[in-house]
Amino acid sequence: MAEEKRENLKAKKFEKYITDNKMNFFVKKEMKDEAETIVFQSNIKVEGQTIPMGIITDNTIYTIIRVQVGSQLVKDSNKNRFLEYINKLNRSYKVFKYVVAEDGSLFLDCCLPSTNDSFDPEIVRVVLDVVVDHLNTEYKNIMKEAWE
Repeated sequence: MAEEKRENLKAKKFEKYITDNKMNFFVKKEMKDEAETIVFQSNIKVEGQTIPMGIITDNTIYTIIRVQVGSQLVKDSNKNRFLEYINKLNRSYKVFKYVVAEDGSLFLDCCLPSTNDSFDPEIVRVVLDVVVDHLNTEYKNIMKEAWE
């Protein structure tokens, strides 16, 4: 018996929300994978910098807000000190966590669990506002730690 393909209803709700609220700064990208992943890509302005972000929806219970804080910030020369600093930030905030990729790039991830029925685009927007506010406070400190 063939497995029934499930539609990404969270993406539909989010798309309606951004249309209704005239948030025309998102680009929708369909990943064409088993989880029906759709990413709403955009940028945020922080400390005069434009940094990429995406809202990742799929037919799992998770919606992820992912911000690429910086490319290749973690190097052999700063690794121990910088990771200690990032862990301190991670202990300070509940709604998001910093993650270092294999190439040393730094991401900020927020994981918002919900069912299709309970998914609320307004919560995504509120958490995104919290992220932007946080980065406007911490971005310069993160960069200072990375380049010291």
